[in-house]
Amino acid sequence: MARSGTLRPRNTHTSPVRVSSTASSRLMLMDDYPRRMRQRMRWWKVLGLAGLAGVAASGVVIARAERRRRAYTPEEIRDRLRERHAKAAGSSTPSDDRA
Repeated sequence: MARSGTLRPRNTHTSPVRVSSTASSRLMLMDDYPRRMRQRMRWWKVLGLAGLAGVAASGVVIARAERRRRAYTPEEIRDRLRERHAKAAGSSTPSDDRA
């Protein structure tokens, strides 16, 4: 049965179930949600923001430690290593000292 695109189906051909689209063209506002759902969404936002703040803070701490570590000159590092070695060698037994 061929039909034109402009002809609508007869009433006998329509569904008795009323169909509504789940997608909405209007923006959902916070007032459209039930109160419990709004509170839950608020907590997720707070947790998300806290997570972002934690990531940023850990990045700052890592960068600060890296700057401190790189602030030593090679001579200072050698001197510190020699001091640590001398302390370690001083606490060892005399049989370990070889000239």
